Amino acid sequence: MVATSDDGGFRVPAVEREPGPLVTHRMTYSDRLRVFLGPGEAVAGYLRPLRGLDGKRRYALNLARLPMPLRATGITLADSTAFGGNFVQCLGAADALTLELCRTGEGGPPRHYVLGLPGPRTGAPSVPIACGAADRYVHADEIFTAAHAAEVFTEYFHSGGVPAGFQLRGNGQ
Repeated sequence: MVATSDDGGFRVPAVEREPGPLVTHRMTYSDRLRVFLGPGEAVAGYLRPLRGLDGKRRYALNLARLPMPLRATGITLADSTAFGGNFVQCLGAADALTLELCRTGEGGPPRHYVLGLPGPRTGAPSVPIACGAADRYVHADEIFTAAHAAEVFTEYFHSGGVPAGFQLRGNGQ
């Protein structure tokens, strides 16, 4: 392809721009920094930001599946800030995290779950997890480490689900 300049017909080759790679997920750190990931990303890097969670200033990591793949160069402010109905997130500090899953059903509203180990639960959740200015309360078997969370994030990135062996408890959100 050739383009014409304004200086009397001098011709220069046009530069075709690469449209940019596709991204399929948005990762948000403590409701501030957003990073977009595509299908070829190495998701093993989750452990580093998860180990940095302190429960106060750095207290959350959210991985949302975008409604449709987008070109990285075409992401708008609306894409960057839109609430996703399908995500996995963790809240707390690296040594005491709660894991949550949100997914949209067939035409229904998003359903929000807390992940835990299998087994019966009695009473209201009573173990506090530090989440910025407020605490979340969970059952003792719903507390995980950064290493556990990295496994969940990796599985969610690849399959849209969580690893086998977790129990989902609806949390009313």
